[in-house]
Amino acid sequence: MNICFSEGQKQYRQDVRRWLETSLPGNWIEAAHWPLLPEPEERAFLVNWERRLYDAGYSGVAWPKAYGGQGLGPVEEFLVNEEMGRISAPESLNTIGRELVGPILLSVGTEEQKRHYIPRILRIDDIWCQGFSEPNAGSDLASIKTRAVRGNGGWILNGQKIWTSYAHMASHCILLARTNADAKPHRGMTLFIMPMNTPGIEVRGIRHLNGQRHFNEVFLTDVRIEDGMRIGEIDAGWQVAVGVLGFERATTRLYRQQRFAEELRALIRQARSNGSMTGAMEDKMGEIAAELEVLRYHNLKFLGRICQGAKIGDESSLLKLLWSQIHQKIARLGLEVLGPDIDADSPVAARFRKIYFIARGETIYAGSSQIQRNIIAERVLGLPRPERRPA
Repeated sequence: MNICFSEGQKQYRQDVRRWLETSLPGNWIEAAHWPLLPEPEERAFLVNWERRLYDAGYSGVAWPKAYGGQGLGPVEEFLVNEEMGRISAPESLNTIGRELVGPILLSVGTEEQKRHYIPRILRIDDIWCQGFSEPNAGSDLASIKTRAVRGNGGWILNGQKIWTSYAHMASHCILLARTNADAKPHRGMTLFIMPMNTPGIEVRGIRHLNGQRHFNEVFLTDVRIEDGMRIGEIDAGWQVAVGVLGFERATTRLYRQQRFAEELRALIRQARSNGSMTGAMEDKMGEIAAELEVLRYHNLKFLGRICQGAKIGDESSLLKLLWSQIHQKIARLGLEVLGPDIDADSPVAARFRKIYFIARGETIYAGSSQIQRNIIAERVLGLPRPERRPA
């Protein structure tokens, strides 16, 4: 595998690095920690940051120029993400729009949908949430019960979604609903665009242990949407969603772990300076650094496949399994390094408390680790399916 970048790509990386270093607050690189802000102010900060990225040409790097993107390739997009992770740049408030909705619309959306929604995602005019999981259908999306029934030239939606990130601030939801009760579970679902101000939608917040509201329950009661809000073919939603999720797992997770790792490194530098680092902590940091390199090389392998037009496939589950475990290791080591100071009223302690609580769910949401191991065993390694015990 050739993992060398061209001279032009190296120069592009340097351009991105210089822009980031001059565009973030003066103490950002040194501290590598987000500012402590109340939710409304944090939202304004993140929206402003994302629009500056867009104006600078570092948003939608690999998306077509016709829809507001930069028209470059997946390598350049990888380089931007890697540099943002290296400097621990702010994460997008609109990750669902950028990493899920945009690729899905570019893949199977109508021309009208692409021209309307893609530029608005890039400018963060719209914030998206994801209506996939349900109370009894988390990792097993084939079990969803939310129904979409034809009516009055459109669709009528009824059901419930849960763990819906950003639903309380989202303007739109990408929704997976069952449209054919007689088809096989994986073949009877359809994707929809659901404006969140549509009558019949109720959003109830779920508070985290750290007091923040990130997840939500969403209840749908006779929600009516037009057929133009349907994405792709009827009953083909599962195939589209799984394909894009595989692409997203294979290409976008590295920069997130880099971001958290850079914050951990900043914390460790401080601990070394005051003499509180132990040999065991140094060993754990070395283990994390090694696993991050393994994750990076997996990303590069998949990047090469994408450049050749190949599909990602089920091997992306390897990355999902790896990055979720690394995230939890970063969080645990951060708490260990901070020690009693984890309860301190400081930006560093608050940031690592947030990282720790978020990381606890990494091995559950977006497909639990058990599900990923089953996929790897059966579809990648070709191992036999385990015998199912009688009920």
